[in-house]
Amino acid sequence: MRISGGIPTWDLESIHWTIPIAIGFYDGYNYKDFIKENEDDDIVWRFLCFLRDKQPGIKLYAHYASKFDNKFILATLSQRGEVVKLEAGFMRLRWVGPNIVFEDSFPIVPMSLSKMNQMFEVEDKGKWDHKRNLAPWNMGDSLQVFRTYLRTDCISLSNSLYKLCELLGTTFGQLPSLSMATTAAKVFDKCFYPVDQIEPNEDFEDFIRRAIYGGRNEVYRRYGESINMYDIHWMYTSCYDTPVPVGKLRWVKPDIDRGTLAEATVKVPKDWYIGPLPKRIRRALGFPVGEFTDWYDIRELRNAADMGVDLTIRRQLHCEEEEVLEGFGNFVARLRGKGKDEFWKGFGLSLSGKFGQGRWRDQTQHITEIKDLKGYTPLDDKEEYFSTKVYMGRRAPYIRPLIAMRVRAEARIRHLNLIREAIKQGDIFYGDTDSIYTKAVLPTGVNVGDLVYIGVADRGYFIKQKLYATIHKGKLKQRSAGYSDLKLSEEDFKALLEDKTLDIDTSYIQSYRKTLTAKEVKLLQAGRKLTGSMGDNRIAEGNDSRPVCLP
Repeated sequence: MRISGGIPTWDLESIHWTIPIAIGFYDGYNYKDFIKENEDDDIVWRFLCFLRDKQPGIKLYAHYASKFDNKFILATLSQRGEVVKLEAGFMRLRWVGPNIVFEDSFPIVPMSLSKMNQMFEVEDKGKWDHKRNLAPWNMGDSLQVFRTYLRTDCISLSNSLYKLCELLGTTFGQLPSLSMATTAAKVFDKCFYPVDQIEPNEDFEDFIRRAIYGGRNEVYRRYGESINMYDIHWMYTSCYDTPVPVGKLRWVKPDIDRGTLAEATVKVPKDWYIGPLPKRIRRALGFPVGEFTDWYDIRELRNAADMGVDLTIRRQLHCEEEEVLEGFGNFVARLRGKGKDEFWKGFGLSLSGKFGQGRWRDQTQHITEIKDLKGYTPLDDKEEYFSTKVYMGRRAPYIRPLIAMRVRAEARIRHLNLIREAIKQGDIFYGDTDSIYTKAVLPTGVNVGDLVYIGVADRGYFIKQKLYATIHKGKLKQRSAGYSDLKLSEEDFKALLEDKTLDIDTSYIQSYRKTLTAKEVKLLQAGRKLTGSMGDNRIAEGNDSRPVCLP
């Protein structure tokens, strides 16, 4: 990312999702736009010709490019017989001839452009009613407003990215990489602990992956009143103070007091209200009771044993452990309160996420680059671009899944301990990775890992994982993963609480969102159904629930 001048940026606007009508381009010094003049005007090719002739070798950024803008670039270049390399899928697209790179800025700062501009205190993005779907020659007097909107988007993105470079440069001496996670890993490697001194343990990766689980997300009571809501400050970053595996794994004799991960058969009492250990049950991650066998981080097994779970270790792996993440975690934690908390929270969290990524990558290549098509799948009608899975191995230097395993296990242990404390005092309704909704009054603090009090809900409807609503002073706040534009009423949640099915009218949903694919747009236009069924990770019993019981 060049910083001698401004960061080069661009933005494409369309109507009906498919027809480009304008492109704005800022080279870091000057701005230029390309406005569609008539139905036959190919503004994408005009823009590309300009870059080829005037800006060869440039790298430029667009926000959400991998979901939207870059797809128009690939389509146009393919139609013209130009060779393109997708170096990181649609996140980084290289036009081979003039060596021009189109990169997505969203993975670097994963938030909306408006939020990014507010965070970096630059000119906010403009406003334009995309629902009007007007061609430029039909805009009349509003054409200038549209052009100003396009210009502001390009220049504000450039200014925000420039300030990001300044922030990371002055803080760590590091420029942004392809994503926030990769940037965090590079900072950790260069400033805190060399990643190459942490064993990758590829020979044991199958066992490690089986011991990696997500966070706890469970509904305990489906409806309640006067509910205290808590979040945990920077949950995963707070767990960086725990020792993590850094040495070479080896098989050892079963011993609960040592080791790093183990395969164990556990017997969780069937009358327990909260299961202490994760288990993949059909389509969902659950925390069951009963007897089952799987691989776990040894710390999570010890915690379960301390609670009274009977367990038998069948196989066990051990390696040396050190608190190598603590310096990074403490440093990032001290950056809280500097005015960019949302960025630093994601930055800290993304480090363990990067360590846990898989070694297989989707690779897209042009037909001219492929010697043997075995294992490749065509991506376009002309069969010019093909995709395959590639094992990265040591070419993925920041993949250290044992560290992700340990951090996630420690986060689940701490979350569980807070849930157990809440249950001692009163009803608990919902818990999601780093949150607790309960009748209990719990201690709060200001440090990472402490609980923060969000407020009290007059009423709460907890339908299933990541589908719930809280009511405060007559105002409904909704969480509905997978239905981000959906607006439900309290009456809708009451119906879902009774396990009814809602026919969702999606015709009102905003028709222009760069994060939606054309397939998703069709789904929205067709309408969807929403059910009140809880799902697979707990079993509803009226207003209450209980864990799944395994034989």
